Amino acid sequence: MAAPRPTGTSGPPARLLLPLLCWALASRCTGAMALQPPSITVVQMPAEPPRPGESVTVSCEAVSGLPELTLLYWLGNGSFVEKLHPDGAVREGMVLEEPRGSGVILRRDLHFSSFSAQHLPTNFTCVVLSPLGVDTRSVRWLPLAPAPAPAKSGGLG
Repeated sequence: MAAPRPTGTSGPPARLLLPLLCWALASRCTGAMALQPPSITVVQMPAEPPRPGESVTVSCEAVSGLPELTLLYWLGNGSFVEKLHPDGAVREGMVLEEPRGSGVILRRDLHFSSFSAQHLPTNFTCVVLSPLGVDTRSVRWLPLAPAPAPAKSGGLG
C-alpha cells in the first residue's frame, strides 16, 4: 500500500526549482551583475568542401562565466551527432577549457573520419547552453558547383 501524498504544497512548482537553484548558485559564486549568457565566439571549418574520404575537423569555441554549469555540444539536422552517426563516422571531441579573463573559453571539435557526399546537405549546429541562456551557430557546406561546360564556338554558317 502506497503512502498518502500530501494534498497541498507550500513552495514553488517543481519545474521552477532547478532554474532557481542554478540561478542562486551562479549568483552566489560570481555575483549576479557579472553574469552574461554564454556565447559562441568562433567556428572554424575548412574554407572549401572537403573531398570524399578526407578526415576533417570543425571547431566551435564559446565563452561562459559558468563553465561548471555550461554544456557545449554539436547537433546534426537537429539530432545528437551520436544518434545521426552511430557508426562513429562523425563524432564529437572532448570539451576543452581555457581560463580567460573572468570567464572560460570552451572548445569542442566535430570530427569526420571520412567525409562523404551525405555530409554536404547536413546542417551541423554548435550549441552552448547554461542557466543564463543559449547560443547556436550552424555550419553547412555548399555542394560543389559543377564544372563549367566548354564554350561552343559560334560560326556564321
